[in-house]
Order: sequence, then structure tokens, then C-alpha cells
Amino acid sequence: MIRAKLGLLIRLIDTTTGAAVEESNVRFFVNGQMARPAPRGNGSFVFINIERTDFSLSVRVYGFEEASVEVRFEELDDRIPTCDIFLIPSEKNAKGETVIGIFGNLPFLEAIEAIDLNRPLCRISDFTEKTRKMTVIKQTGRMLDMNDGHYGLLKADMKSYEKFVVSGTDVAQHLILKEPLTDPYTVNAPIGRIVFGQTDGAGNYLLRVRDDSKTLVYLVRYVVKGEVRFRQVDFHDPETFDLAKE
Repeated sequence: MIRAKLGLLIRLIDTTTGAAVEESNVRFFVNGQMARPAPRGNGSFVFINIERTDFSLSVRVYGFEEASVEVRFEELDDRIPTCDIFLIPSEKNAKGETVIGIFGNLPFLEAIEAIDLNRPLCRISDFTEKTRKMTVIKQTGRMLDMNDGHYGLLKADMKSYEKFVVSGTDVAQHLILKEPLTDPYTVNAPIGRIVFGQTDGAGNYLLRVRDDSKTLVYLVRYVVKGEVRFRQVDFHDPETFDLAKE
């Protein structure tokens, strides 16, 4: 009897929309060597019967910037180890849609991401720490599809946010968080989906969003030498782009 064991599930996600990347022109590299995980549809690929040894994983997808992640199995679910790779659309992406971004160099930069300040997905109503259950208020006319996603809960001053991950939902307006919130929150505070950028270890950064609104004001969260910082960026105003500017 031949048994197949899931080694790693890879999910390719367009970081600007949160949607699965279903482009067929995809190449994977494990520790620099080409690899061929099996496609499973909806932007998913799987490695079967591999040793669960940590490795570097790179992916090149047509219409997107190349992305690399470090796969550390001790940080993943033992039953279904899952690696989400958030891809940044290239300026000339496959669907011809317009993106706009910021880039530059900030010494000792470790990470960069952002949430939209003007178009929240929903707002918090209540949170129960014991069950990690968050009750939210849906925005009018919006579907609430927040499974397995990374989000930010804005603080009262709108100058920072707390990150959280949704592991599931039980009813339309209840989210189950992977970990409990650690900071106080304000009822009706906005919740936004996190758009991830890229850094390269040398201080270079890139962050893009869809150029789909007259108002593109985001709260950017970035980490420098372990220090978390926030800056409001208007993607239509270059004067706000320089993260090194005080």
C-alpha cells in the first residue's frame, strides 16, 4: 500500500486584493533548485511525501514580482502545514490593471505592510478573549469573507493598528482569531485587510496597492531594528512616500 502524506500546502495570494492567484505560468525554487509541487487549483500547490526540513522557497509568477519565504515547519500547523505567499502585482501585470506603489531604501528595515484607511472591511463590535471570538459590524453592501486572512484593527487615534489572523468563522458576523487580541480596542473601530510589501534584507522596500480610487490613503506599518513604526501614506501624493523622512 502506497500512502501519500501532505508535506506542504502553498497558497499564492494577490496581496492587493486578497484573491487567489490562478496564473498558470508559475515556477518554484527550493533552496535555489527548481521544484515542482502539484497544482490543486485556486492558487494552491502541494508537496507530497517530502521531509519536513526547513528550506527557502521562491516563486516566480507571470504578472507578479518574484517572492521568497523561509519555510519553518515548527511555525506551521502539523496536520496541514500551510505556507501563504503574498504576491505583489508587477507594474505591467497580466490583467492590465493599474497598480501604484512606494519604494526606496531604509537601513535596517525588516518588514512593511499597510491597511486602507478609507475602505474598512468591517468594524469591531465585541471580542471574547476566552473563545477568541470577534463580533463585527458589516459594511453596508459588502460580503464578509474573512477566512484565513491577515487584518489590522485600528486604534482610537487612527495612527496605529493591531494585527490579527482569522482562523475561521462560525456565523456571518463572528470571526475566530488564531490568537487573542492583546491591546484595548474601541467599539466600532475599523478593520482593514493587510497588504504586504517586500523587503530584501538590505533596506530596500516595495509596497503596491490597486490604483482603483480617487482616495488612496493607507496606514503603513514598518519595522526597523525591531521597532514598529507607522506612517500615513497617500499613494497619490509623493510627498508622503519617504519612510526615512521624520
